[in-house]
Amino acid sequence: MKQWLRRGLLLLAVSLGLPAQTLAYTVEPSVLRFGVSGGESSAFLRLSNRAAKPAAVEIVINEFDRDVDGRGVIGREAEDDFIVYPAQMILMPGEETSVQVRWIGEAVSNVERAFALTTREVSIPRKEGESSEGSGGVRINVNVLMSYDVRIYVTPRGAKPKVRVESTNVLTQPEGKQLEVTLANQGTAHHPLRDLSLVLMPLDTAGASLRQPPVTLPARDVPGMSAALLAGGRRRLLIPWPADLPAGSLRVVVSE
Repeated sequence: MKQWLRRGLLLLAVSLGLPAQTLAYTVEPSVLRFGVSGGESSAFLRLSNRAAKPAAVEIVINEFDRDVDGRGVIGREAEDDFIVYPAQMILMPGEETSVQVRWIGEAVSNVERAFALTTREVSIPRKEGESSEGSGGVRINVNVLMSYDVRIYVTPRGAKPKVRVESTNVLTQPEGKQLEVTLANQGTAHHPLRDLSLVLMPLDTAGASLRQPPVTLPARDVPGMSAALLAGGRRRLLIPWPADLPAGSLRVVVSE
């Protein structure tokens, strides 16, 4: 945290006699979308403090990715790609403020980039009693309390997702048979998986479709089929074998 924010928090704590505790605040929206140039390269966040105590907040942006199981992976800090103003603030009770986020990075490809903007609440320092040496003083404890993640997508013009089934595999587990489906986004933009369904089509031994109707699984019925699949990313899904799906070969496709 910057030194000026430490001093500001200290003065506020001493003057108001505030304890260091968790302070509630809200952040909107949860997703920011940017173009790579012009008016599309800037957006605003709204931070509101509806609590009865002040909230001290700082903002950082990092590169973002997801692993094959959908877990978020935070990368390096993206301080050279964005300007955030203000990046640190103290919200008084009932106060609402806007934060400008501007993309200043270079567009080096036609593939969308993903980032994680994190707002971190930190405790307001308080004046302590006398130190162990017997002299009076102030001890500053800065602890992260509440944080929010805002997803940022910087999308070049013409970038589009293209989600396909990369592979399927049948697994025999102690809890029962499972279908392993790996999705791949071969496109240049992210796609929210919650908007998709999986269609499971039984096949005969020759690889031809059976007359039995296919089984359609909406995203809400598929574990892990929720978080967005980033451009170039892969997602592994483990699905309990549907009771109305016959044993044997099958073909799986993605449906909008």
